[in-house]
Amino acid sequence: MSNSNKIDSIVANEFQCNFFDKLTYEELKSDLQKFMQLIHKQYQNRDDFYEAYQIYVIGREKLVCIQGFDKEQLTDLINDLDTNEQMIKFFDFYRDCKYFEHFPPRPQQLKNFQTHTEREKRKQQELLTPQILNSQTNIVFSAQETNILQIENQQILSEIQFVPSCQELYNIVLNYDNDSKLDKAYQTIQQIDRSQLSQDQIIKLSVIESSYEFMMKNLIELDSSGWTLDKKSHGISISYKFPPKSSTVSLLMEAEIDADCAKLMSLITEVELFSEYVPFCNHATTIKTISKTKKVCLSQLYFPVISNRETIFLGQGIDRLEENGTILFLCKSIDQDQQFLDYYNLQLNKSKNVRLQLNYYIFQITPINKTRCKIKAVNNSNPQLSFVPTWLVALIARKFAFQLIEKIVKYTKSFEKYPWYKKTQENPEFYQWLQNKIDNYFA
Repeated sequence: MSNSNKIDSIVANEFQCNFFDKLTYEELKSDLQKFMQLIHKQYQNRDDFYEAYQIYVIGREKLVCIQGFDKEQLTDLINDLDTNEQMIKFFDFYRDCKYFEHFPPRPQQLKNFQTHTEREKRKQQELLTPQILNSQTNIVFSAQETNILQIENQQILSEIQFVPSCQELYNIVLNYDNDSKLDKAYQTIQQIDRSQLSQDQIIKLSVIESSYEFMMKNLIELDSSGWTLDKKSHGISISYKFPPKSSTVSLLMEAEIDADCAKLMSLITEVELFSEYVPFCNHATTIKTISKTKKVCLSQLYFPVISNRETIFLGQGIDRLEENGTILFLCKSIDQDQQFLDYYNLQLNKSKNVRLQLNYYIFQITPINKTRCKIKAVNNSNPQLSFVPTWLVALIARKFAFQLIEKIVKYTKSFEKYPWYKKTQENPEFYQWLQNKIDNYFA
């Protein structure tokens, strides 16, 4: 490859990263033009059609999944890509050569194919008579013919979009996971032939799959039966039940509140402020940040009679707005999950406190509009109180749960008065990202 081609390749890779980080519609529209010119340039240089194809597949997939724009703007951007004259030439060539045994075809195959194609076109043009060349029926396309061509181009686009390689699918999974779209990540994983991936990549996919399966297994509890209503007041209800073959108690908390979803989420994500509203919590901290929506945390609980408890848990936020109109937070203890600890290279210090086991904690937010939402939460934990009757543990836990939801409602109503507001100002990029998700959902 020449020096010029090497430079183009570097620019292409950087461009794919930068292209999708723009925040304004105008900047993105401008960069889309550059993106198409880059593909066209690679396509014109016959040796680089393979790279042009790779750029296009990843680029269009990310464009379709981009956040922060309403549907009209996104449709406009996709139409710009689909109807661009240079892109249509690219699609036409793709249509002609897509039947290669190994697609995308390699450079030498393309050279031979293009030479043959051009030779055949010249032969056909020589056979055409002047009358046929000047015939109006061959110059003017009817509306029906134009429509057929548009449908054909759409089919070509669809075929290009859904033939990514295993490595491309793996990258798509990571993009979904980074954007907290666990459902889409899991669905994409099912299309991957893992025999073509490295061992580290396979483990990464297994970790994502485990998160999805944990979510689906415990989500059932939100709509399960057998709950006993303990208290209902000021729009908050607390129910409980005792799972069979267990000495634990499960709690169900429900409320409909006037709250901006992004503000409500800050109470859940700002772990260091748990002591401000979580009953009995006297300290909480983040041990390891895995991604912008996943972190390993430690929470210490103080009780007046018994010894202190602590829990080390994984907290994960999941965007399920496209699936069922909800945002989900999952928590579970990980101090006894050696596979998890090894994968993330976590070494936990010994503690004087008793380790409380959080079997699962699910906090589901359903936005009703931009200023009102429904919350539904369920949890089950083992506080390691073998000498205390289960009924007494359940009584304390129910009061604990009501106070928790009551404080959440209080702090979200007068959000600017409390320390979470300052946190949102200190980390505007993250909270704008959350707000964009809500805005796009209601758009």
